[in-house]
Amino acid sequence: MATTLAQELHLDAHGRVRGMPLDSGARLSRALLSYLALLISALLLMPFEFVVPETLVPDLGFHAVPFLATLAMFAPYGFLTRRARTGRVGQHTLSIALTAGIFSLALETVQLFEPACDASPWHVLAAMIGASCGAVLCARLHDDQRGSANALHAMLLELPLMGLAYLLLPLLWASGATAKDDPRRLLLAVCLAMMGASILGSIARAVRGYTPDRPWWSVPLVAAIWSSVGLLPSLLVDWRLTLGGMLCAVAHASWRGRMSAYGFVERRYEVPALRAASPFLLLYAVGAAVWPANSFRTYPLVHLWMPSSEAGLALALPLLEMGIAATVLGYVIAEFNSRSESSFRQIGPRIMVQGLLVLVTTEAARSMFGYEGASLLRIVLSLGAVAYGAQLYHLQRAHIQVVARRYNSVRAVAER
Repeated sequence: MATTLAQELHLDAHGRVRGMPLDSGARLSRALLSYLALLISALLLMPFEFVVPETLVPDLGFHAVPFLATLAMFAPYGFLTRRARTGRVGQHTLSIALTAGIFSLALETVQLFEPACDASPWHVLAAMIGASCGAVLCARLHDDQRGSANALHAMLLELPLMGLAYLLLPLLWASGATAKDDPRRLLLAVCLAMMGASILGSIARAVRGYTPDRPWWSVPLVAAIWSSVGLLPSLLVDWRLTLGGMLCAVAHASWRGRMSAYGFVERRYEVPALRAASPFLLLYAVGAAVWPANSFRTYPLVHLWMPSSEAGLALALPLLEMGIAATVLGYVIAEFNSRSESSFRQIGPRIMVQGLLVLVTTEAARSMFGYEGASLLRIVLSLGAVAYGAQLYHLQRAHIQVVARRYNSVRAVAER
């Protein structure tokens, strides 16, 4: 069984083997899976304007781009579902595809009552295929029975930095969806893709001493798969900017993870890796706050609650994007403070203060440039998302400690 997917065994007082109620990896994966399922539902059911139609007829025509977009969104769903299932029940790919199909069918049924959405049985098929691909990929990458190299690759998937790459995927989807009426805003999604590419390249650079025989195309391939999953839904907005963003992400990951690049001096390379990726996050945060920045106010506009005008109703999708971005922000701040090795309860107040400073700064910029102005309620909601992101980081860090202990134990037994 894969070391990173196995459930830990413990002995009770009578010497009998018993399993923990919930493994650290399963607990983390279920938290991420619940978060992902909620975001997929929100993105597909926007703008939540439900009416009873005269006839409930789905769109039976096949459209390639929506099909690929749905497939890409459900691939991480299948991946995380496989990670969350540590026991025998439900591990089979067919079972995971069936759950994805039921989930997608429920969403498509609800979309029949929303005129702005196009419900199609092809989307259900795409969800099942995407979830199957994700489940198969998860099982294959975690199959350390193939050798020590596979065991190392499985550990890399559990790194907190890789957890950040996972969280960037739904933010890429939301950023692409927000650009539906303004394709130029896809440049912000490209900034996020470059951030993820920088992280992937940093990981490749940090572990090259353990993977000296890796082929030259491995880093570009990983970056291509990751950027495709994140940017494929953006094809619905502008295929040229989307393909350009994918190429930029692959090129940057390949350059940063090249074998000839200088290695990290410190063993804990998370902070240098985040420093290299932070400029792209900063560009995204500033751009998302002031976009399209067509005018400058003499006096700042600040709302106590959210804007409630007709124009404010169009802010539902940007509000969702803001919540996802705040989750990523909390995760990044927690990882910047990772050297203290403190628990979330100990380090939480510092993370919240740092997150509050960033949120107040972005809202101040929005009050002068953003057409809807700043919102105090948005700051409060974002702080909750920051706390959730920081908690996800600490779950990821606790899990990698468990995985490292298992890996070292297995390697010690093999060397005897």
